[in-house]
Amino acid sequence: MNVEHLILQIALILLVTRLCGAVLRFLGQPDVIGEMIGGLLLGPSALGLIDHGALLHWLFPRPSMTFLNVLAQLGVMFFMFIVGLELDVLHLRGKGKTVVAIGLSSLLGSFVSGLVIAAMLLHWGHIAAHLRSPLAFVLLSATAMAMTAFPVLARVITDQNLQKTSLGQLTIAAAAVLDVGGWCLLAAVYDIARTQIGGQGASVLMSVWLGIKTTMLAAAYVIVMMLFVRRFLWRFHSHFEMRGRVTRTVLALALFLLLLSGLVAELLGINMIFGAFMIGLVFPANEDFVRHLTARLEDITLVVLMPIFFVTIGLHTDIARLTDPVIWRAGIWLVIGLLAVKFVTSAVPAKLAGVRFADAGLLGLLMNTHGVVELVVLNLAWQMHAINSRMLTLLVLALLTITIISSGLLRLIYAPIRRRQLRAAARSTGMEPTDSAPAIHILVPLAKPANAGPLVRIAASLLGERPGRISSLYLQTPGDWQLGPQALNPLAPDPLEIAGREAAALGTTIQTITFASRRIGRDICRLADYQRADWIVLGAHRGILDPSALGGVVAHVLKKAPSHVAVLIGSRMPEMRRVLVPYLGESQDIGALLAAERIARNAAAHITIVHVIKPRRAAGDDSLGVKQLVDRLMPKGDSANPVRMRVIESDQPTDVVVGESNNYDLIILGISPLWKLRENLLSRAQTSIARRSACPTLVVQAAKSKRKLAGNEPRAQTSPAAAQRPGGGAIPR
Repeated sequence: MNVEHLILQIALILLVTRLCGAVLRFLGQPDVIGEMIGGLLLGPSALGLIDHGALLHWLFPRPSMTFLNVLAQLGVMFFMFIVGLELDVLHLRGKGKTVVAIGLSSLLGSFVSGLVIAAMLLHWGHIAAHLRSPLAFVLLSATAMAMTAFPVLARVITDQNLQKTSLGQLTIAAAAVLDVGGWCLLAAVYDIARTQIGGQGASVLMSVWLGIKTTMLAAAYVIVMMLFVRRFLWRFHSHFEMRGRVTRTVLALALFLLLLSGLVAELLGINMIFGAFMIGLVFPANEDFVRHLTARLEDITLVVLMPIFFVTIGLHTDIARLTDPVIWRAGIWLVIGLLAVKFVTSAVPAKLAGVRFADAGLLGLLMNTHGVVELVVLNLAWQMHAINSRMLTLLVLALLTITIISSGLLRLIYAPIRRRQLRAAARSTGMEPTDSAPAIHILVPLAKPANAGPLVRIAASLLGERPGRISSLYLQTPGDWQLGPQALNPLAPDPLEIAGREAAALGTTIQTITFASRRIGRDICRLADYQRADWIVLGAHRGILDPSALGGVVAHVLKKAPSHVAVLIGSRMPEMRRVLVPYLGESQDIGALLAAERIARNAAAHITIVHVIKPRRAAGDDSLGVKQLVDRLMPKGDSANPVRMRVIESDQPTDVVVGESNNYDLIILGISPLWKLRENLLSRAQTSIARRSACPTLVVQAAKSKRKLAGNEPRAQTSPAAAQRPGGGAIPR
C-alpha cells in the first residue's frame, strides 16, 4: 500500500459520493442519503460485479483498509462532535413535558419494538446465521432501530422551511431528547454486547451487571461534563466575542478536547464516539459561536472523512448476496414495521399532548429520518462481530428506504400547507398577486454583495417613472442557510442591507424575501410566476460545467422563467447615462429593446440603437423591419429622451460592440447566440463578448409566457414611488 494508491482511493470516493449526493438532491432527498448510496456503489454491491470483483480488490485491497478505517473513525468522531454542538440542551427548557414525552416514547417504544423485531430475525430463515452472540445482535440492532439521525432531520426541517414553525421547533427538541437518550442507551448496551462477544464465559446476568456498572460510569461522566467541564468552556465563547471569529488556536484546543474526551470515554468502557458527542454537547451553545465552529469543521468532515466512512460501510455490504426471497420478504416487513413503530411512538404522544392531528402526523414522519447515526451504531456492531454482512446489508437498506419514504411522504403531504403559508406570507408583505396588477413588479435575486447595488439600480431604471415595486430575493441552500451568510467571512457585507440602502438612495420601494432553497433556479421561477413578476433581474452565475456567465442558476431561470429576464454581467455600478443597444434583427433582440424602452423613461438615460448589418446590403433595405419594431416598442412620446439610431456594416458584430463599449456606460444585448455570450468548456476559442467589453453588459430575454406582463406595453408616466426602508419577510417554499 503506497500513498499514491490511497490518494486514488480518496479521489474516487469524493467523486462518486458527491455525484450521488447531487442526484439525490435533485430528487428532493437529503445529500447525505446519496452519499451513503455512493458508499454502497463502491462496495461489492456494484463495483464488485465488474470483472468478478477484480477491480474492487485492486482499488480497495485488504492492507489499505487500515488507513481508511482510521480516517473513517476520525470522521465519525468529528461528526458526533458536530452533532453535539448543534444540540442545544438549554432550548429544551420551557418545552414542558410534551418534548420529553415524545422523545422518550419514541426512543423506548422503538427500542422495545426493535428488540422484538431483532429477535424475530434470529429465527427467520438463515438471515442471522453464524452470530457470535444473539444477545449482542438483538441489543445493538434494536439500538440502531431506535435512533433518529439528528443532523439529517435538521436538514430536512430546513429544506421544508419548518425551522421557524412550532412543529419544527417541537420536532427538533424531541429529537434532541431522543438523541441524548439514545447515546446513553448505547453506552449501556455497548458493554453488555462487548462482554458477551468477548467469550469470557460471562453469564447473561453478569453481562447485565457489567452493563449497569458501565451505565453508572457513563452517568457519572455525563454529570462531570455537564456540571464541571461546561463551566470552563465559556472562555471559548469569550474569545470568540473578542475576535469575532474562530481562530486557529481555538480550533486546535477544541480538537484537543474532542480527542481527549473520546480517549477518556474509551478508557471508561463507554466508547470514544460517546465522548466526542458529549464534549460537543457541553460546548458553549451561543448560536454564532456554534455556527462559526461547525463551519470550520464541517467542510473537511462532511466532504472528505464521512464519505470514507460510508465506503467502509459499503465494503461490508453486498446486496447481490441477498438472493433468497425470504430475505427480501423480511426486509419489506422490517421497513413497514420500523416505519409504523416510529410513527406511532412519536405521533401518539404528540396528539395526547394537544398537538394538532396533522402536525402530529408530520412529526411522526420527521422522526422516521435515519442516516449517519444509525450507520455509526451498525458499524460498531460490525467491528464487534455482533452482526454478519447479510444482516448489516439488510438493516442498512431498510434504514435508507425508511428515510427516503418518510422524506417523500413529507414533501407530498406538506405541499398544500407550504402553498398556504406562501400565500399568507405574500399577503403579509403586500405582494399578493392579482389578475390586473396596476404596477410593475421586479424580482431581484441576490447572491453576492458586489452586485447587489448594481442589480437594484438596474431594477429601479426598469421601473422608469411608473409606479411599481422591487422585491429583493435572497436564497441559499439548506447547508449554507444554517451557517448564515457571514459564517465563513464575518466581515463580508450583507447583500440585503446593500440592496436596501441602494433602493432608499434611489427613492424606490423594496421588499425582502428570504428562505432556504434546495433548487434555487426553480424557486426563483416559481416565485416569479406566483407573484406575477414582470421582470427578473439577477447577476451572472458560472456553473460547474458551464463556465459562461449565463450558466448554473441563470441558465435555469432563462429556460423556465415566465417573465422578462435581465442578467447583469459585471459588478461595476452602471451609470446608465449612455446606453448602447446593438441590434441584429434576431427575434431574441426584442428583449433588449423592451429593456431599453423602460430605461429610456429616465431623464438621464440616452439610448443609442446600433443596427449591425452585413456589408454590401442596399442602404434602403429594411427587410428586418427595425424601424417599425423600434417605433412600436419605443414610442417617442413615452420616452424622456429621443432614441438615436445608427447603422454599421460589419461581418463581425461582436467586434463592433466591443469597440463601441468604450464610449458607453452600459450595453443591453438580446440573448441571441450571434453575440457569442458563452464560452467553451475546454478551450478559450470563443471568448465571451461580455468579458471583452469595457462596460457592464445587460443580457435580456423577453418573456416566453403568454400571460400579459405589465411591462410589455408603454403607459402614461406617473410620479415615482415614495422611498421606503426595506421590509423583511420569510416566505417558505
